[in-house]
Amino acid sequence: MSKIAIILQLNENWDNYGRFRDFEVDVIVVDENASYSILISTIAEQLSIDISEKIVEIKYGSSGSIKLLDMPSSPAIEEYQSEIITESTQTAIEEGQVYQDKQTVVAAMKHFSVMHKFQFRVKRSSRRSYWLVCVGENCKWHFKATSINDFSMFKIRSFNRQHTCCLMNETFIQRKRTADVVGSMVIPKYCDPKTVYTSKDIQTDMLSEHGVNLSYMQAWRPKEKALQFLRGNPADSYSKLPKYFYILEETYPGSVVKLKKTTDECFLYAFVALCTSISGWQHCRPIVVVDGTFLKSAYRRIMLTASTMDAAGTILPLAYAVVDSENDASWKWFFEQFKQAYGERPSMSKFKKGHLQLHELYFATARSYTLDEFNERMSKIEEVDPRVKSYLYDIGYHRWSRVHATVNRTWTMTSNIAESLNAVTKDARELAIFDLLEYMRTLLERWTNEKLLKANGTVTFLGAKFNKELDDNRTLSQKLRVRASTDHIYTVLDGVKRYIVCLENKKCSCGQFQLEELPCAHALAALRHRNETYENYCSPYYTRESLLRTYEMPVNPLPDESKWNVPQHILDEVVKPSTGDKRHPGRPQKERYKTYDEIKSKKYKVSCGNCGGEGHNKRSCKNAPRRNEYHVVRIVIQNNC
Repeated sequence: MSKIAIILQLNENWDNYGRFRDFEVDVIVVDENASYSILISTIAEQLSIDISEKIVEIKYGSSGSIKLLDMPSSPAIEEYQSEIITESTQTAIEEGQVYQDKQTVVAAMKHFSVMHKFQFRVKRSSRRSYWLVCVGENCKWHFKATSINDFSMFKIRSFNRQHTCCLMNETFIQRKRTADVVGSMVIPKYCDPKTVYTSKDIQTDMLSEHGVNLSYMQAWRPKEKALQFLRGNPADSYSKLPKYFYILEETYPGSVVKLKKTTDECFLYAFVALCTSISGWQHCRPIVVVDGTFLKSAYRRIMLTASTMDAAGTILPLAYAVVDSENDASWKWFFEQFKQAYGERPSMSKFKKGHLQLHELYFATARSYTLDEFNERMSKIEEVDPRVKSYLYDIGYHRWSRVHATVNRTWTMTSNIAESLNAVTKDARELAIFDLLEYMRTLLERWTNEKLLKANGTVTFLGAKFNKELDDNRTLSQKLRVRASTDHIYTVLDGVKRYIVCLENKKCSCGQFQLEELPCAHALAALRHRNETYENYCSPYYTRESLLRTYEMPVNPLPDESKWNVPQHILDEVVKPSTGDKRHPGRPQKERYKTYDEIKSKKYKVSCGNCGGEGHNKRSCKNAPRRNEYHVVRIVIQNNC
């Protein structure tokens, strides 16, 4: 036989409204078919009451603070259970409707007033009633709702929707509540951080869909309200970090997550490297590109990222961190955590984005495969400006030149993959720190799944990027002539040029074979002459097998925050935002301050169609025309008769 748990509210007295005040709480358990007398005796036994001397009075009810367990609903609740309204965006408001609580009624009436372009004032508002009248004098419009039998539910008792006043449509937008109402209407537009929905878009949509004409500031405030509702208080985001990191460690065993605080419990650094990236890193070339980018949230921070290239030539994020600023101390801490997570591998190389102004000639020099080719292009740089050659020499050729590099960088000569990762996270950098870290995790989750599906659909021996490069080299090899010197050494003739290929050592005199670890056109010609396939001469990091192993470990989704089972000592941990780091009032800065060299070296330059000069157009040109001007002279001949 099933049992029923009953919560008892005892002691003190009932007030004039039929409510029990300052009560104590106790619980009894009775059989489901227990009689009233058994219920009385069970209560008396639990509370040590002598029923011969005292009367036990039972009243059944519900309150917002105590939850009844396994008890049948109140008749008042059962009567309206099927028609209780929970949405505040109710378009049709009628007399007799029942709402789940007063807050829903208040929000629904604010939404109703915006949709019908009028304003009201609150005549009476209490825990049990909500009474509205029109702001117009002597207007018959009114609205009244009260609670049902002292429950939290509210029922509309009286609603006269006819206005007897003459109101301008513009008057209602002066009320402060408009920002809350419009903000609640545009919340779905901002669920995705990548969605671009400006204040101007709010103005346009409100006018076209609802006939409401808002000024720019009246549209900007709802946008901020919607973002605040979705993202919460930025300061509260820091307090979620301890339990979030605990859940990451529990969900992804083998991950490295670190949280560092100052002595006064203020946030300093946070580091995340998921186990899926750590596992996939073993099947990628040991080259890491790191970079830092500024965040645009209320508390200004810097996000550091480390990434590499997989067998398909796409980005694999390895680790990400949020630090106070981009300085030596933060970078040292980041690399210490990275070393703990990934260890060290032979020929491992890390390089960070620099601030050198790159030019086509510089890029060609950096990508040179042989010393002769490098020296020839350095001579051309010296002819343009001798100071540039001295500057590059002082930096050290091994830092930027492929042929001088101490480790084989193969295809990774720039920090473009770090810049691409920054571009993907551009919109997410406005999020609070908790939402930012979760965005990076979901990004890795989505990318891992997409790349695994793409890898399963790959039918070639190599990944997409390297297979395309091999096809291009194969096309070039068709025009080459080959002469065998030994069993593994061949001479390849390309017109008047001669190249020597050693298949045993996987080298070619052009330098491309050994530096890219992929057969060049000369090596493919030698392999064709030898009637041998290319598979044994490609780097294992370029193969489909390595690509599948990189993403074989999925990034499982995290449970909902309400389902997190976190120990109490983790919940009690305090993390506060650093003092003095909060963004100043006013329009937030969206772009970082650029250096003079970055401003001068624009990717697209304006050129004049008149004189051919740069920096101005034809309309603003003050120079002489590029071509000869032709003047038309009118000659008038007058005959004297």
